[in-house]
Amino acid sequence: MPEINVWRAVTILLALAVFGYLYNRWVAGLVSEGHDRGYMGFIVALGCGVVILGWMLITVDLAGALILLAAFAAAGVPMILGSIERYVRAQDAAARALREDTERLLSDGD
Repeated sequence: MPEINVWRAVTILLALAVFGYLYNRWVAGLVSEGHDRGYMGFIVALGCGVVILGWMLITVDLAGALILLAAFAAAGVPMILGSIERYVRAQDAAARALREDTERLLSDGD
């Protein structure tokens, strides 16, 4: 493992903590407005990407960071695709239920 500059590591870790705080506030806003729906996998991936960048800046190990990024992508892409699929299915189910309710209400009126 490469030699780590302690002051650089502390600075980057503090920057990551500030990022985490601000990112959490931004995501909370997205969630409260419903703008996260179907995109949570991307939100998580972005946060992981920033952490990987911080790790790379601390260790100054580009090759290691690329390997770590590839590992996160290998595990994360199926999760992102699954999240999108679950969201689409939930939207389809909600639309189907709305159509059925509308049809039932219209047929009850006859």
